[in-house]
Amino acid sequence: MRSFHVAVQVDSALWAVTFVSEFGFHETRIMTSAGFIEMISAEAQLGCEPS
Repeated sequence: MRSFHVAVQVDSALWAVTFVSEFGFHETRIMTSAGFIEMISAEAQLGCEPS
């Protein structure tokens, strides 16, 4: 299943990240900058390309 995410930096410490699947399912999470960096790093290790 293909999916992607869109991230918007809300302020210097918070990100709003919306995950969207190919079937139209979506979920928005508020993440700290540290959590966002951790997520991007995990994707890079898995070979995923962040959007």
